[in-house]
Amino acid sequence: MVAVAATLADRSQTSWWSRGRARWQHSFGKTPTVADELELLQRRIYLFPTGRGLFVVITAVVLLLVGVNYQLSLAFVVAFLLAGLMQAALLVSYRNLRGLIVRAGRSPHCKLGESLSFAVALASPERTRDGIALRTQADGVEKIVVKSAPLSVSQDATAVVPLVFPAAQRGLMALRRIVVESRAPYGLIRAWSYVHFEWLGVIEPQPETPPPPLPLLAGDNDGAASRNTHVAHDPDSLRNYAPGDSLKRVAWKQVAKSGDWYTRTGDTGHRQEIELSWQLVTLTDTEARLSRMAAWLLRAHNENCAYQLTLPNGHLPLADGSQQLADASLLLAAYPQRVEDLRGLR
Repeated sequence: MVAVAATLADRSQTSWWSRGRARWQHSFGKTPTVADELELLQRRIYLFPTGRGLFVVITAVVLLLVGVNYQLSLAFVVAFLLAGLMQAALLVSYRNLRGLIVRAGRSPHCKLGESLSFAVALASPERTRDGIALRTQADGVEKIVVKSAPLSVSQDATAVVPLVFPAAQRGLMALRRIVVESRAPYGLIRAWSYVHFEWLGVIEPQPETPPPPLPLLAGDNDGAASRNTHVAHDPDSLRNYAPGDSLKRVAWKQVAKSGDWYTRTGDTGHRQEIELSWQLVTLTDTEARLSRMAAWLLRAHNENCAYQLTLPNGHLPLADGSQQLADASLLLAAYPQRVEDLRGLR
C-alpha cells in the first residue's frame, strides 16, 4: 500500500510539473500554436522598468533616505510622488497590452532574392492603444532582427504590421516567436508579451533567364506526353505581356496602337498538354534544376498549356490555371520536403 501511494504521489507530482512546464512554455512563446489569433491576457504580459524608470526608482529611494535621515518633509513628498508615478505607469502600461488581439495572416510567397513579408494584424476591441511595436526573427536568419516602428491601434480597428525578411535562400522560412512590446505612455515601463504561431513563408526558386523552351517545343519526346484537346476561349481576351510569352501570341495591333505589350490569352484551336518531370532536366546542380523547372512552369502557364508535374517530393495531375501554377511553385519551393508533411502553411 505504501509503495502504491508513493507511486501515485510521484505520478501526480510529475503530472503537475509537466502541466506547469507546458503552461510556462506557452506563456513565453516557446511552443508555437496552430491558432489563427491570440489574445494577450494577464498571465502573458510582463513588466519591467526601462532605464528611465530605473532612474526614477533610484531617485525615489535616495529621496526617501534623505527624508528619513534629515527629517525633510519635501523629500518625503517628492519620493512618494515618484513612487505613485511608477505605480500609475505600471497600471497604464499593463492596460495598454491587455486584451490586444494578434492575428496571423496568410503564408507569404516570394521569389528568391526578393523580400518575404509576414503580415501580422493587431486588433483592439476595447480601447485605443499607443506605442505598440513588434520584434521577431526567422529560422535561417539568425543575425537579422526585424522590428516595426511603434504604432497606434484605434478602438474597434485593425492595424496590419508587415515583418519583412530578405529571401536569401530558396525554401521555407519559419517565423519565430513575436515580441509584442510597448513603452507608452511615459516610457518608464516596458510591457511585453510573446506570441508564437506555426507560420511558414515560402521562397520560390527564381526562374531561369532567358526562359528555355518547353520540352514539347524542344522536341523532347522522352517521357513527354503530348496531345491536343479542343477548348473554347475568347480569341480577343488580352493580358499584359510577361517574360517568356510566345511571340506568336503577342497582340501586335494593340502594341502598335498603344505602345504597350499585350498577350492573347484566347486559343482558337487546341490546348497543348505536356508532362514536366525531374528527369527531363539535364542539369546537375539542384538549384539550377529547380530554376529551370520554375521557368517551364511560368512559360507553360503563359502559353495556356495544361501540364502535370512530377518531382521526387510530389506529383501534380494534369491541370492548368493559376491554382496549378501556385501548387507547382509550392512544390518546387518545398523541395526536398513533401508538402503534406509541412506544418505552418496558412
